[in-house]
Amino acid sequence: MASFEHKGCVVHYDVQGEGPDLLFMHGLTADRRQSIDALDQLSGYRLITVDMPGHGDTKLPAEPGAGNTLEDIVSFAAFGELAAALLDHLGVKKAIAGGISMGSGIALRLAADRPDLVSALLLVRPAWLDRPGRPHLGVIEDIGNWIAELGADGAAKRLLTHPLHVAASSDNPSCAASLEGATARPQAVEAAKVLPIMVADQPFARIGELQNLAIPALVIGNNADPLHPAMIAREISGALANSDYFHAPPKYLEPDAHKAAVSQRIAEFLEANR
Repeated sequence: MASFEHKGCVVHYDVQGEGPDLLFMHGLTADRRQSIDALDQLSGYRLITVDMPGHGDTKLPAEPGAGNTLEDIVSFAAFGELAAALLDHLGVKKAIAGGISMGSGIALRLAADRPDLVSALLLVRPAWLDRPGRPHLGVIEDIGNWIAELGADGAAKRLLTHPLHVAASSDNPSCAASLEGATARPQAVEAAKVLPIMVADQPFARIGELQNLAIPALVIGNNADPLHPAMIAREISGALANSDYFHAPPKYLEPDAHKAAVSQRIAEFLEANR
C-alpha cells in the first residue's frame, strides 16, 4: 500500500502486476479490495486501485479548509479529479479506466475531463444516469442518514425493516448481506457523510454527452440486482460511441458464474484493445 496527498486527504492506493496500466475503482461504501478481488483472475496488466475519500483507508480531512471541504472532495467530478491526480502522480500517460458501480461513474467522469489519460473504459454494473431521483439507491442514502443519526448499530437495526431489505432477505439474501455490509464496515461512520452526497450526484449532466467518448468501452450489466438495474448499463452502453454490452449472470444469485463470465469477457475486451 502506498499513499499521496490530495486536497487535504492522505489517499491510499495499491499498484500490482506489470503491463499496460489499468485503473479500476470501487463502488460506494466499498474500498480498493473490492477492485482487487474483481480482477484477481486477470494478469498481464499493472492494476491500480485506490480508496476514495471516506472509503477504506482514505479518511476525510480532519480539519476541512479552503479547497478541501466536503463539497470540494466528494462528487463524481472531485473523485475523477483525484483519479487523474493519482495517474499523474504515478507518471501514467494512458490507462484503461473502469470500476464497479460508483467506480464506473468516476471512470466516465475521468474520461470526459481528462481524455488524454484514458484509452478505454471498463464499466461494471453502473448505477447512475443523468436524471434526478434514484429510487434504486434510496436505501443507500437512508443508510448514510441513519448512521449519522443513530450510529452504525442503530442503522443496522433500522435497515432490517426497510422494504428492499425485507424483500431481499427472502429471495436475494446476498443482496441483503451487501446492504448490511454498508453498516458493518469499519469505515461505516466515515462513509456515512459521503453516501447521501454521492447518491444525489451524477457523473454526467446529459447522457448524450457520452457520444463524445469515442474510445472503446465495455459495459457489463446483470439481472436480479436491485441496486444496479441492467437498464442503466444498457442505456450507458447505447449512448457511448464505441461500446459493447455484456449481460452477465446475476451477481447476487450466481456469484461464481458471474465472476467467471465477467472475468472472461473483461480479458477478451482488454486483449482486443491492448
